[in-house]
Amino acid sequence: MRNCYLLFSLVLATGLVAQKPTAPHPFERPITGIDIPSELRGNERISLETHFPVAIYGPGDQLTPASPEIMAREYLGNNYARLGLTPADLDQLRVHFLRQSAAATTVRFRQYVGDVPVQDGEISVSISPLNQVSFVTNNWQYGATVNNTSPSINAATARNLAADYINLRGSANYEAQALVVTAYQTEYRLAHRITIESTEPQGGWDIFVDAQNGEVLYAESVVCNYHDHSNEGARKHKSRERNDDLLGPDIFSVYPPAHLRLLINGTGKVFDTDPLATANADYNDPGYSDNNDNNSPQLLAEQFIVDLPDITLTNGEYFLIGPWAEIQDFESPFRGLFEQSTPNWTGDRTDNSFEAVNVYYHLDASMRYLNVNLDLDIHPSLYPGGVRFDPSAVNNADNSYYTGGSQRLAFGDGGVDDAEDSDVIHHELGHGLHDWVTGGGLSQVQGLSEGCGDYWAVSYNRSLGLWTSNDAPYNWVFRWDGHNEFWSGRIVNHSGIYPGGLSGGIHNQGQLWATSMMLVWDAIGKEKTDVIFWEGLGMTGSNSNQNDAANAVYQAAEDLNYSNACRLQIHTILTDRGYTLPAYVPLPVSWTGIEAVSTKTGNQISWTTADERNNDYFLVERSTNDGKDFVAISERIQPQGNSGNYGYLDKQPTKGESLYRIRQVDFDGTKNFSPIVSVTNDALQQWTVGPNPTSGELIISGLNTNEQSTAFLKVMDLSGRQLLQRTLTPTSDNFRVDLSSLNTGVYLLQLEVNEQRETHRFVVE
Repeated sequence: MRNCYLLFSLVLATGLVAQKPTAPHPFERPITGIDIPSELRGNERISLETHFPVAIYGPGDQLTPASPEIMAREYLGNNYARLGLTPADLDQLRVHFLRQSAAATTVRFRQYVGDVPVQDGEISVSISPLNQVSFVTNNWQYGATVNNTSPSINAATARNLAADYINLRGSANYEAQALVVTAYQTEYRLAHRITIESTEPQGGWDIFVDAQNGEVLYAESVVCNYHDHSNEGARKHKSRERNDDLLGPDIFSVYPPAHLRLLINGTGKVFDTDPLATANADYNDPGYSDNNDNNSPQLLAEQFIVDLPDITLTNGEYFLIGPWAEIQDFESPFRGLFEQSTPNWTGDRTDNSFEAVNVYYHLDASMRYLNVNLDLDIHPSLYPGGVRFDPSAVNNADNSYYTGGSQRLAFGDGGVDDAEDSDVIHHELGHGLHDWVTGGGLSQVQGLSEGCGDYWAVSYNRSLGLWTSNDAPYNWVFRWDGHNEFWSGRIVNHSGIYPGGLSGGIHNQGQLWATSMMLVWDAIGKEKTDVIFWEGLGMTGSNSNQNDAANAVYQAAEDLNYSNACRLQIHTILTDRGYTLPAYVPLPVSWTGIEAVSTKTGNQISWTTADERNNDYFLVERSTNDGKDFVAISERIQPQGNSGNYGYLDKQPTKGESLYRIRQVDFDGTKNFSPIVSVTNDALQQWTVGPNPTSGELIISGLNTNEQSTAFLKVMDLSGRQLLQRTLTPTSDNFRVDLSSLNTGVYLLQLEVNEQRETHRFVVE
């Protein structure tokens, strides 16, 4: 099971991420020095300012099995000096986010001064399924302290000062506030961080107001500047805490109320991915241009009717609201929710409902693919339900964005309507996924998140096979929205090599990362690449650069037991692109599959291997205490050669959950472990039988049966001879078995439910 937890009442947020560079407002503070000068020393990226690691690749420390936080603190307790910390500093760390997945368990700690979080102060420790530390990020804010953590200025006053500072006109569409310790010039200040998203002015900002004297320290937007590329290249997203003190009353209300909703399926018209791709046409071919949002026979022919799963019916109206996507109308031009009295939307691209349907369809499909098909469990942390989006927003500007303040997506109408191009939808969703998988630790260092958004867009559009590798659009991003008179779009065949190829602003830099990952995609396939892309990214932090991400992706491939051949392909591509990875070392055994299933005769453990090098033998190990201890239950199992299929039957499984793994041992004694699998003998987990001894009747209680399952009962003597057989149907919680025909003596009672079997001894007096 994949789990993602937010701890305490605080959650993380990031700023606003635009699809294209936008001009800064005059009140925004230029951001400098975000891309920390650093150098690689072995498996560490060392800050040249603090001389301590900001990232450690594959430390490999073996931890004592315990809870994730305890294991992460064990690592920090053994390595605090290496990170430039003291034991007292460790006491100032609090877990704020925990993500458990197949590749790693990542524990994220927030730095505190007293009870106040430090802006950007975070350390994360990722732990592999074998309880080894696989990745560490360090964004500790050295020297962060203030004399007084009790504010003299209250949050409401700070909000008004912040609103005046940005010249807020009208109401905001989102507000939030948090008390933080933040760096300002050469010192640290206690500040109210006021987050405001608004239409006038257009954008979203963090405004930091000194909590003691009311001075507005600075305002920060993560909207990338269009003209000042030097400043743009330094921007990143801030990892931060949030609370709901200043939220508007309806900002997170779900319309309509959940208890009044009925989920049904509908239909609508969409572009998939875009009209040029499905027609194999070029922009400005006859009929293939935006033409001020007018239709043409050619464009109408590329609009496809698709299913819209799990839309909402309430009070006779159908809404584009479902478990994976949810329409909202939070920003100008305020066109509404496009609800209607039929579940079938028929509007074409001249109708604004077309863009609403197009966004719902692509968000829903992408989130289902991630969470259902790939089982990655990535979703917004701020609200339940689907990803929230406004298909007609941004004041009709030619841009779109994801904002981490409210964790929503907004799509503009300038040029080609952004919501008509699936690349734009997937790109903005990619920012959200980056934000959510890192618990608010989205990074724009070296354009990392821009590259992530571009990758997610092309990963989808290339998977449909609408262009060949010889076609120029095969490597284009925003093939309908861009590469035309409105703007130039982007590419994923960037010729630059890291790090020298990092030129221009973050959108240009991100092309380097997207190109590299699409080369991996071409080599090993979509699903494998998508999995390690997000699993690896989930280990990174708000100060991570592209080299950190490349190492995390490669680490995820190892932790997920990708084959040696596959890992070598990934390693070769990324190092050829200029990223510095640890030396490639083939795993002694490449696991291609392991499973455990409950059968009539016990728990069957099966595994397969693709490569076996220097392999002496296997042992099957079992844990019955949630992985804290594993005990060998098999004799040595001899290898079959270069690859093989193996099996072992655990004839005496225990009640409840059992965890299994395979220990592989080399001739030199080196050990390697398979992934852990589990099987639960739940049908017999809670059953009891009594009284024992009995004078003629047994009562069986607690069987976990249902309408589709039947319990089979056998009574045998000690020689195994069957004396009685009954079929027990689930008509009652208790089953009474008449034993009056049995003589005094010792007998065996065997129960079988759902192919699980257990035997008890009882006495007849």
